[in-house]
Amino acid sequence: MSNFRKLKNGDEAEELNSSVQLIIKTKCPKKWIIEDLETGQRYRANGTTEIGTMFDPIDY
Repeated sequence: MSNFRKLKNGDEAEELNSSVQLIIKTKCPKKWIIEDLETGQRYRANGTTEIGTMFDPIDY
């Protein structure tokens, strides 16, 4: 049985049993923004390459 997460726009996204890696390869990291469609939180890439510090939250 699958679990689903309710997104801000009312859609649902399937929750997997284990985590996956999402990888972006780019020569221009500061142009990227990621958004959590469940919570609405947005993050901007800051140009660092250390895992866990690559994105800064964008305050609303």
